[in-house]
Amino acid sequence: MNVDELYRLGTWYVDQFSEINRLYSELLEIINYNAQQPDKRPVEGHLNALTEFLFDQRFDELSLEQLKMLTTLGVGAYIGPEGAANVESAVRTSNYDPATAVQRLNAAVQSINSTRGLLAAYVDAVNNLGLRPEDVLADESLITIRVGFQADVGIHNVTEWKDAAREWYDIIRGLSMACDEKPEDVQIIGAASGSIILIMAGTPIFTALLARISKHLTSVAKDIIGVRVAMEDLRQKQLLTKAMENEFKKMEKDKAEGAVRAVENLLEDKVKLKDGEVKTALNRSIEKLLTFNEKGGTVDFVLPRDGEELEQGREAEADGLKAALIEARAAIREYQGERESLKLLSDGTATA
Repeated sequence: MNVDELYRLGTWYVDQFSEINRLYSELLEIINYNAQQPDKRPVEGHLNALTEFLFDQRFDELSLEQLKMLTTLGVGAYIGPEGAANVESAVRTSNYDPATAVQRLNAAVQSINSTRGLLAAYVDAVNNLGLRPEDVLADESLITIRVGFQADVGIHNVTEWKDAAREWYDIIRGLSMACDEKPEDVQIIGAASGSIILIMAGTPIFTALLARISKHLTSVAKDIIGVRVAMEDLRQKQLLTKAMENEFKKMEKDKAEGAVRAVENLLEDKVKLKDGEVKTALNRSIEKLLTFNEKGGTVDFVLPRDGEELEQGREAEADGLKAALIEARAAIREYQGERESLKLLSDGTATA
């Protein structure tokens, strides 16, 4: 993660901190009192206030790498929907074991505070050194796209770099042609280390198309994991026969092979008036994007500004850009929701 990403994560977390800390601390105070005193104070109001806040937290502006950093810092389990579930579990525990509930809420508050200390110190250090990042994109009409090269699509040498560039040129070319745009309309604006991440900027129309395809391919991945879970469940129960295993594997293969056709059908209205070259290029893009995902690559988006927030300029141009940005935001949100469902399913299978 580079300076810019970590700085933006720090400022996001510091903005969120005051309300999170207040709500957690108020609930902890009530639970602690009830654990020590014979008369009990009502918990429901404080519990609802905290869980509603956590459920409503938005992570749209954070990348996958930034979300992973929150998990690495230990605070990921105490914020967002996961945090709300943990709080509810802790408070339910208080009916039977108040001391454990206090201990769990104390751990949450300590993690929330320590993370704030670390990230705020980083933000202050960057500001003091005069390194405060400026917006990467001066052009508000472009949206940030982050492509992660990891697992079997990792880049370790110049040859793999060349191959990856060729694959992504084909992906971008097909999608651009389907949008009546040019591949060079997609800009390269940066890179990050770790698993190598290429940071691009695309038009709202291009980005919306990429997000919709990515959402569908994520749905296919969910279906495949569902098949594997069902097969493993039967295996654990010693009910899986060889014939059943072969049928499950056939289902998995059919879902993967049908993914390209399904996306083609999904985009049929968009390309039905295009010539054969465009259709061929788009199909090639879909196939390569599917392979990229299957091998462990990731596609991530930084949610664009709301169309209503744009500065007023030339009215016709501004209105067209607003509509495109609204469409792109909707497509990205749908993809992020599907991605989170896949993450929860994957985490569940890993711990099963």
